[in-house]
Amino acid sequence: MKFKYLREAEGENLFHSRHAYKYLDYMLRNLGWGSTASYSYMKKQLYRVWTGLVVAFTLYVPVLFVQSLMWTIDISHADTLFTSLEVFFNAPAYTIKSTIMLLNRWRVDKAKDLLDVMSERCVTYEERVEVHKLATRCNYIICVYHVIYFIPTSLNLAYAISTGIPPLNLYNPFVDWRDGTRSLWIASILEYFLQVFAIYATLALDATPLIFGLTVRAYIKWLHVRVERLRMQTDMTEDENYGELVLCIKDHKLILDYCENMRPLISRTMFVQYATVSLVLASTLIHLVSFADLISGITTAIYMTASLFQTFPFSYTCDLIVEDCENLALAIFHSHWMGASRPYKSALVYFIHKVQQPIIFLGGGVFPICLNINIQVAKFAFSLMTFVQQMSIFENFEK
Repeated sequence: MKFKYLREAEGENLFHSRHAYKYLDYMLRNLGWGSTASYSYMKKQLYRVWTGLVVAFTLYVPVLFVQSLMWTIDISHADTLFTSLEVFFNAPAYTIKSTIMLLNRWRVDKAKDLLDVMSERCVTYEERVEVHKLATRCNYIICVYHVIYFIPTSLNLAYAISTGIPPLNLYNPFVDWRDGTRSLWIASILEYFLQVFAIYATLALDATPLIFGLTVRAYIKWLHVRVERLRMQTDMTEDENYGELVLCIKDHKLILDYCENMRPLISRTMFVQYATVSLVLASTLIHLVSFADLISGITTAIYMTASLFQTFPFSYTCDLIVEDCENLALAIFHSHWMGASRPYKSALVYFIHKVQQPIIFLGGGVFPICLNINIQVAKFAFSLMTFVQQMSIFENFEK
């Protein structure tokens, strides 16, 4: 039985995979990083003003944290210091990743156009349902990221209010939280909304690689199914079978073009995220092991878990993509090519040669993005924590 929403979608342009980026595209537009091609002149000018304000805020965030460390944060109190450091390491990363996205925003639009072309091969009802499920899954992941990223911030606000200190004690020339309970609430809520905006942008930046990886996996999987069907229909002529093989080769070429288009954005973003996560993990581990009480320890552990979502899901997805490429190559080799014509076999050899070159992404063009690098980052964080503890750098700090 067909579901109602699927019946309504039939005959309309609702099954394209570009909808996998629908929620993400909505977030990017809210952040001032959307396309203005369809806007009127006045709306375009207003949107550019909004983009300028967002860029100014993005550039000011690292400066604000430096000012706070110099003037307002009590660095003699370990719990306050490490809570601020955990967020401080993300401040320059937020600015760098935002700059990368702003300069490469057109790649996301091009990726959606490529997905439109790739989804044209999904002609059966079952394939169109799978496309719809892919889009739903990707948008659902954005919602999961919202929950994971906003829980630590909200808990930190509640804990800070209960202790009578703003969450990060950021520099605020307009409100002095020491003037009373009302000032404390105002300063805390202002800090909270500042964090919410930065997290909203960070969430969009961190979810982009994962959504991209899921779409790559989906199209490799569907190509795998098409390869297994080659020369299985007895009513097709040899020329028609050859034509189906050529279409499969073109599908693989489109997947490679899709990956090459997003590769610079993914490579630079993931390099920054790996560097950030290593520092955040080290600071959270020191905080958790040496200075945190029960409540701040729970908040710190949740924040550390949320930080891992910057790298772990996409690293795991990259390993799965490599495995999918290997399975696709095996599917081509074990396809029904015995007795095929010479042109068919020649095209098949070319196809399998191309597929045997796995799709691999490099972080900053230096190291492959995979789970092993995630493990190396965790090892570095533990080593840094051990080094700091042995140096007794924070032994005189107040807990």
